[in-house]
Formats: sequence, C-alpha cells, structure tokens
Amino acid sequence: TLHIGDAPSAWTQAGFAVATRTDDFRNPSVVLGGVRLVLHGDGGPRGLLRWDLIAAAADERPRPGDLDGLPTAWVNGKEAPWVSSAPTDAHPNGITGLDHVVITSPDVARTTSALAEVGFEARRTRQTDDYGTPMRQVFFWAGKVIVELVGPLEPTATAPTLPDAGAGFFGLAMTSDDLDATAAAMGEALGAPRPAVQEGRRIASLRFNRLGGSVATVVMSPHARDLERG
Repeated sequence: TLHIGDAPSAWTQAGFAVATRTDDFRNPSVVLGGVRLVLHGDGGPRGLLRWDLIAAAADERPRPGDLDGLPTAWVNGKEAPWVSSAPTDAHPNGITGLDHVVITSPDVARTTSALAEVGFEARRTRQTDDYGTPMRQVFFWAGKVIVELVGPLEPTATAPTLPDAGAGFFGLAMTSDDLDATAAAMGEALGAPRPAVQEGRRIASLRFNRLGGSVATVVMSPHARDLERG
C-alpha cells in the first residue's frame, strides 16, 4: 500500500477509477494490480507520504518505522488487507498496473543497506547518465513491483545543514497494456510516448500537476516478457 497526499478528483481527472471507503481503508483509493494507493487529500502534506510493507509473521528482523528516511508501516502477512487484481478495463485510461516505485538518496550504499536489513534484496546495480549527471541505480523486488533506488555515485550532502539527509520517495512508473490507447484517452494530460531505457519499451510522462496531482508519474508499455506471454 502507498499513501499519497492528493485529492481523489486529481486521479479521477487523470482517468483512474477511484474507489470509495472500504472496511480496511477510510480514505478513497486507487487499485493498480495488487497495490492500493490511498488518497489522503490535498489539504496537508503532498506527494508520496508512506508505504505499508508486508512482513512474514515468522520474520524476526527489525521493522523500523523509518527506513533511512522513508516513512514505513508494517503489516503482518495474515493481517494484510486483501487487494484483488484490477481487471484490464478497470481504469478508463487503460492503465493496468504499477511497474515500479522510485526512491532517491544522497547515499545509495547506506539506503541499500537499510533496505537489505529488512529483507530487500538488490537484484541489479547500474550506472547511468540518463539523469544528466552520472548516477547509480539499484533495483529491488517488492512482490511484483520493482523498487528503483537512484542517487549519486558517491555520497553527497544535499545541503551543508543536512549532512545525513535520508532517502525520499520520488515517483511512480505505471504500466498500460496499450500505451497508444492510453495516450489517446488521456489527451494533453499525457506526454507523447518515447523510447524507454529498457529495450523494447516506451514511456510517457503524466502531467499530473496540471490536474492537481503531486506525484511524479510516468506510464510505460509492458515488459517484453509480458507481451510474449500474451
């Protein structure tokens, strides 16, 4: 579960089906595959506020409420609210799932260590110039969702007064089975699809700020392996 400081109207305007309150969640929410995005309104903090992670009951590792600066809540696997997979046509914009969550950190090694301590396993590390300056990316799996950690090659302070600044949530990458159809449905709210870094995929930027949204969001075509399965 991800908690977001947005009004439901912003997500409705973007073509998402917003669910009303449920027994498990008092706030409106958006379901993307097996992930629920809980909307807390735009009258307080904005952006990605917190993630709720599922921990196995037998897992005795520490469950901190702060993962190197990332607000975190823990839910035991047996007690986790059940989320059904949204059908393909659940959202009018055609978006079908959450591909990855992007996290930034001034110290990639430190944040990687903090995530590893609670069970995240780094699956891939790469250096990239895609952000203008050389950066390091580390990729983890969280269920079926990728967690992408991005930061400088060497630890840096974000400001002289914040030498130990923590990691922060940056944005979301979603998936559409038909990116061209999604672009047509969303109109000017979605930028033109362009080639993605991943070979064979395309990506388009959601202009969420024009609709009152506060989360940096992109929409991607499916992974090549998903197309092969289809």
